[in-house]
Amino acid sequence: MTMTLEQESAANDVNNHSLILATAGSGKTKTLIEKVKTVLKKSYDRKVILVTFTNAAVNEMQERLEIALPQSSINRVSVTTFHRQFLNQTKKLMQGKLLIGATYFNFIERLKNYIENEHLLPELKVTFSDITSILNDQPLDEKKGFDKDAVKLVKECYQELKIKNHLYDLDDATRRAVEGTLSGEIPLLNCTDLMIDEFQDTDLLQYEWIALQGRGGINLTPVGDDDQSIYSWRGARSYETMLKFKDEFKPNIHMLAKCFRCRPEIIDASKNLIEFNKDRIPKGMVSGKEIGGTVKTYIHKFKKSMLLTFLENYNKYDGEWAILSRTNVALDSIEEFLIEHEVAYSRNNQTSIFKTSAGDFVIKLCSYLLNKFAHYHLSEVLGYLKEDENLIPLISESIKSNSDIESYLNNYGQSINGTAFEMFYSNYYLFENTHDSKEINTRIDLLIDFIIERRSKGDKLNKCAVETLLLEGLKTKTGSWFERIKLYSDKIKEQNSKSEIDKSVVTLTTYHGSKGLEWTNVAIFDVIHETMPNMQSPIDEERRLLFVGMTRAEQRLFIHSYLNKADIDDLKDVGELALFKKDYEYSPPITSDINDVCFPSEFIEEIYYTND
Repeated sequence: MTMTLEQESAANDVNNHSLILATAGSGKTKTLIEKVKTVLKKSYDRKVILVTFTNAAVNEMQERLEIALPQSSINRVSVTTFHRQFLNQTKKLMQGKLLIGATYFNFIERLKNYIENEHLLPELKVTFSDITSILNDQPLDEKKGFDKDAVKLVKECYQELKIKNHLYDLDDATRRAVEGTLSGEIPLLNCTDLMIDEFQDTDLLQYEWIALQGRGGINLTPVGDDDQSIYSWRGARSYETMLKFKDEFKPNIHMLAKCFRCRPEIIDASKNLIEFNKDRIPKGMVSGKEIGGTVKTYIHKFKKSMLLTFLENYNKYDGEWAILSRTNVALDSIEEFLIEHEVAYSRNNQTSIFKTSAGDFVIKLCSYLLNKFAHYHLSEVLGYLKEDENLIPLISESIKSNSDIESYLNNYGQSINGTAFEMFYSNYYLFENTHDSKEINTRIDLLIDFIIERRSKGDKLNKCAVETLLLEGLKTKTGSWFERIKLYSDKIKEQNSKSEIDKSVVTLTTYHGSKGLEWTNVAIFDVIHETMPNMQSPIDEERRLLFVGMTRAEQRLFIHSYLNKADIDDLKDVGELALFKKDYEYSPPITSDINDVCFPSEFIEEIYYTND
């Protein structure tokens, strides 16, 4: 396998701490695999652990290692995610159930309901997104009126509800892994070399865990690109952690600056953009391909012209295609357009209905109905149905101790009513099996009405469409009551599965969803002011986000902006007629609604910046 001198130097540096700075498409995975091979050849006593962030990355690494390594070396290398590693290290130390995926999002809604029902912030309208922003230390809109005390209260309530319900999140497991390693309660990793993929995505806690291994004598090799750090909202501190690592461990630094994915024209445009960020490590990016790529930027008068221009280019240019946009909401309207024009597509970040909050609830409701004494999912089911959060821990404890719920609550000065009464007393027969199809249909109707009644408290517009769809689906199945609801309860095993990308059709994805992927042709939509960049996000992060999107394109990159959101057809606004002119002053066309007016992103000027 041919390697560049830079890749070879990085792969052969096996006796020291090293930092590999790898720009987009520079072959970092190939370099890492070669380094693993070199380390294992060096001595039979060497063992490698490779840590990354996603299961998809783990699977790719494992496949490549199985191809690259002799069978005798395979057992001396392991690949894992950060979270899997932390959970394994703390599984005997953490008490309760892990909050992750749809379970986490349902819990956030419970937290929102708790704050409302207890009137803890009566002057504020607390939303789901407010809570997630607070928990992730993200900036809030000043108009919302959250002061430091309100933010502190939300965080305290989150911790309180977790403890009451015997729950913990991934941050708790990470913190416990760091504390345990620091105190000696958790031993250092059983390896000589620790390699960290996508190092730019580590937060400060994860960095501390990595550093503890290095301080204990393990060789460290972080690999990453601070220009591709797009997860500050979950605590990633790319530039900061890279400088900390450089200062503490004095590593050998290897620069992989040659991109083998993108044509020079695409690299030049991407480089122009990202160099406006001040806190970054300069890399001198170049393309490893010959000239012949295309970067076209369109400033359309109307938003609809963006879609029509894409269709024109799609019919003109062969190869893989992707459309990138800032949000999933924007992708929804694009999806409607593709359906209307019979263009085959797939949604990269489209999830199974069972992975939604409502789908997750139905799975766990069915699981609980199969065994009312298996209390594992009970608190989630009751919480989703808006039971009083002060009662949920008591109800769970009564079930766990096989006590009468009403008597148990009375001992604590509480009475049973609402959700719990309906489930365990009025509709107790839901926990009993039957083969009568008419009775099964009656139970399904009762459950649907019950869920709508409980969920619509405080939200009359909530018709529980997903829950209704799934439960109605049980009417079409055969078998007993238990056999039918078991069809859904068994879906728990599929919750962590992820579908493959189908590149034979147009891929619709967000910038975040595009990370690590590449296509022949990439069209980036909605590059307008206040959308890209989003004013609620740090400008440097938004610039990195667009940089990631641009460097997904191998051959052709199309950037679309517009001046008016109106759904107006204008054939003079499509294709080449709308190409960006650097010295032209753009102003929105006059229409009846001022709210439709928008302006091109300031990033477009940066992409075409020159020193002359």
